[in-house]
Amino acid sequence: MTYSAADTLVSCLAKTPRGTAHGFRFRSLDASERYYSFEALEVAAHKRASQLQQLDLRHGDRLALVVADPAEFVLSFVSAVVAGVVPVPIYPRASFKAKNAYVDTVSHIVATSGAKLLLTTESTKPVVEEVFTHNAGLARLQTIEQLEQIPERAPQLPQVSADDLCFLQFTSGSTSLPKGVMVTHANLVANSRAFLGPHGVNATLDDLTVTWLPLYHDMGLIGFALGAIVCSAPTLIMPTEAFGRRPNVWLETLHQTRGTLTFAPNFAYALATKRARDKDLESLDLHRVRVAGCGAEPINPRVMREFADRFSRCGFRREALLPAYGMAEATLAITFHPRETPLVTDQVSLSGMQNGQATPSADAAAEGGSVELVSCGKPFPEHEIKIVDEQGASLPERRVGEIMTRGPSVTQ
Repeated sequence: MTYSAADTLVSCLAKTPRGTAHGFRFRSLDASERYYSFEALEVAAHKRASQLQQLDLRHGDRLALVVADPAEFVLSFVSAVVAGVVPVPIYPRASFKAKNAYVDTVSHIVATSGAKLLLTTESTKPVVEEVFTHNAGLARLQTIEQLEQIPERAPQLPQVSADDLCFLQFTSGSTSLPKGVMVTHANLVANSRAFLGPHGVNATLDDLTVTWLPLYHDMGLIGFALGAIVCSAPTLIMPTEAFGRRPNVWLETLHQTRGTLTFAPNFAYALATKRARDKDLESLDLHRVRVAGCGAEPINPRVMREFADRFSRCGFRREALLPAYGMAEATLAITFHPRETPLVTDQVSLSGMQNGQATPSADAAAEGGSVELVSCGKPFPEHEIKIVDEQGASLPERRVGEIMTRGPSVTQ
């Protein structure tokens, strides 16, 4: 692919390989698959874009998405972007509990984003339509099933620029109400090419990325769906529920599909290690996995080592482990550990850390104890970080402070 500073998600989709050989595999809970080549996804996105435009959505309008099915989610998201509409992904309701809290959160995101329309499915409509009781400013709710009944017309596609807003990524809201991060096309393209490019995992058409991560979260959405389009990375996406029901389906899928790239939070590696039975390992082959990334939450070096040790008999190489650091306000990734290199850790005094000094400590039993930290590598080219005090002044080595970052991935 020929890269340009003016590229957008739309132009990158148009530059993906033609034909049927490369694209997205969407695996369902029953292991059946729905396949979209990159070219077929573009054709389908143009059709759905025309249907969205017939709902009076215009360039810059916000479209809230509450769609659980990964294939329908990706298609709807890309269709909105092609139409110049700004998607606002919202997580589907996970359980029958806390219905009122869920509706409150959806209403908050709809109101904050200024979403004009909410797209969902018939199965989730009964809960989501309660947003209308919250005075969130929503003009209309539409299901995908209804959308598909709209006759296709030739879409009047707007000119999308790199500086245009691509989508709004709402943070998890674990400590407060979710806040929207404004991701432009330029942010998305810069970050995707950073973490999937030569200074990241160096993805090629010979790779297959495999994920169960939720697509409403930035690691799943950008790392596996949008990044795959920007960098033409063949990808298999399975439902998050599949991992939740049986964690080792993740590794079994890597084995079955000869997957090479995957990412997950620390807890997933711990769970996969805990749930793996000896007899399960006999038929598992993970030697083709060249990158197993870890991020999105604190990384426990013991968990990483135990995973590598447990699955080494299956051909998994500990050099495949790749700790990473990032946040939604920097689109996704900020630093990557160099691939194909051993983990780097640092044992420091816990009491020293609490006092702002990362003092080396080899003795875990020493007064105050110690903690082992994992290195998450270095920033990507054209990006930089520094550690500062509360006044913003740079700190010397082994001082505890706040992280500041800048570069083309940092959002508005």
